[in-house]
Amino acid sequence: MNKLVVVFALFFGCCFSVFAQDLITKKDGTDIQAKILEITTNEVKYKRFSNLEGPTYSILKSDILLVRYENGEEEMFEESQRSVYLNTNFELRPGMLYKDYKDYYNTREYVSQPGDPYTPFWIGFGELFIPGLGNAIMGEWVRAAQFFFPNLALGVLSLTQAGIVTSAKGNYPYFTNWYWVITLVRVGLNVWSICDAVHVAKAKNMYNQDLRALRSASLDVKFEPYFAYVPTSISANQLMPAAGLSLKVSF
Repeated sequence: MNKLVVVFALFFGCCFSVFAQDLITKKDGTDIQAKILEITTNEVKYKRFSNLEGPTYSILKSDILLVRYENGEEEMFEESQRSVYLNTNFELRPGMLYKDYKDYYNTREYVSQPGDPYTPFWIGFGELFIPGLGNAIMGEWVRAAQFFFPNLALGVLSLTQAGIVTSAKGNYPYFTNWYWVITLVRVGLNVWSICDAVHVAKAKNMYNQDLRALRSASLDVKFEPYFAYVPTSISANQLMPAAGLSLKVSF
């Protein structure tokens, strides 16, 4: 009898240890037995169940397929809960400036989407004629000034290194060696301004695409049944039952 009690005790003890833990199932099919501590916007923080006194780990939501909590509840994580491009632990929020996210985007991954606020080609085209114009269009006035005023100064300086020579054969222009050096620097600055404006335009578009994905992930649309008594067409004092569906939008 005592042995039977011990067996049952061990059995229920094992069952309790199994159900007292959280289970994280990754998209590659592997399971992590854990104790979940915190769920943030982009990641889940946890401790390994086999070492609850050990270090705290974190995993991106984009890598998680399903979480089973110790009380039996389950939670799915959709891909849209993370940003489209970001592969780092970065808190995306509305109203950010370019300087806040410029180091997190790889513009070589940019793919144009409907709704992008800027067209990189036309932004670069504007920079071709007036250095700084493209950045000014995007509201990056400091960057625009950094390209516009040095280009203007170099243009004025180059004029001092050129002139008109009059001879018996007529008038012809002359250019000093410094004129060609200044012109070469000016061309290099123009190319730099074009590349920079295109890069900024792509990064801003990627940020806006991520914002749209974040907002769509937070939009919850539900159809719920409802039942109510409404006045009849004969008399406002007479009520009749009515049933239907209600649309509930949460964001």
